[in-house]
Amino acid sequence: MANRCYFIPPHVLDHIAKVQAQQSAEPSPTQRSAVVSAQFRRGRRTAGALPLALPLTEQRLTAEPGTVPTGLTVPKPGTSGRLIHDDQNQWTFDVQFIRGEGDPAVPAQNANDAYDHLGAVRSYYKAKLGRDSIDNAGLNLVANVNFGVDFDNAFWDDTGLRMVFGNGSGTVFTDLTASIDVCAHELTHGVTQFSANLNYTDDQSGALNESFSDMIGSAIDAYAGGKDAGTHNWLIGDEIMAPDLFGEALRSMAEPGTAFDNPMMGRDPQPRDMSGYTEPADPHIMSGIPNRWFYLICTDIGIDAATTIMYQTLQNLWPNAKFADAAAVAVAQARILARNNLVPRQAPQSVRGAARQQGFW
Repeated sequence: MANRCYFIPPHVLDHIAKVQAQQSAEPSPTQRSAVVSAQFRRGRRTAGALPLALPLTEQRLTAEPGTVPTGLTVPKPGTSGRLIHDDQNQWTFDVQFIRGEGDPAVPAQNANDAYDHLGAVRSYYKAKLGRDSIDNAGLNLVANVNFGVDFDNAFWDDTGLRMVFGNGSGTVFTDLTASIDVCAHELTHGVTQFSANLNYTDDQSGALNESFSDMIGSAIDAYAGGKDAGTHNWLIGDEIMAPDLFGEALRSMAEPGTAFDNPMMGRDPQPRDMSGYTEPADPHIMSGIPNRWFYLICTDIGIDAATTIMYQTLQNLWPNAKFADAAAVAVAQARILARNNLVPRQAPQSVRGAARQQGFW
């Protein structure tokens, strides 16, 4: 089974491919990206629930490169070490190992960005949430850069336990290593894999899977930029937009449905609250409802406290959990954390109030 949770939603790629198909006789890079992404998604959806259905013995819990160039470092398994591979614009993984934990920077900036962002995400989880890598047991962090040709996407591969970045076509998206929120979002899919294991289906469970990646990814982005709830821009994907689409983004945590509106991408379809909820719907679309729930909590009690509550909630959910389940668990975790003076005393009320505002309390 392969589960690949993509950063660029299919409805965005589909719209871009449609626009570009009317401009040239040749298939566009975005059309190719949409086809490849869809092929991977079909492999995921036919398998049902997510990753831990595989026995641990069948998962790729170590990442030993087949060939190690002289002078490079392969971290020992279970040390949370980083391994960067260059796929050399091929449609396959782990083509050439180019940088390991502690190795000096390489000429390719996107490889260095991937290395740095993996380290920043790892540090946030350790320092802020007390988690030792994706599996909480020191899983080494593997990234592939230069995947495919002009590939307009990035994804977490659950069977390979690797982070994969495309270069982007330059028309709508730039190299997807450029933004830490891409890396933070996708690696959090890995954390979900090893915790709640939320189903990636066209319902509330799938939307929660996407939303937890946006929640914690946004928190890491804000932390890396030295922002608080009042100064963070609460946009997902704004740093990977091509120059002609400067100012657009993929999602808005604060105001779902307003992230983009242009001829190339179409209009952001995310509903703001449960009044716009429908099924079936792509998880990337309905995730806006719990995304804004998180945003509202952050503006009340701060990003650190809200993220701690949501992280603890993720550890205590189950594959078929719905929005109301997440709210009930989050309130309970907020009470526990508040009793231990780890979040503000009013945190349970903040969680409830925001869930009520979004329509699922």
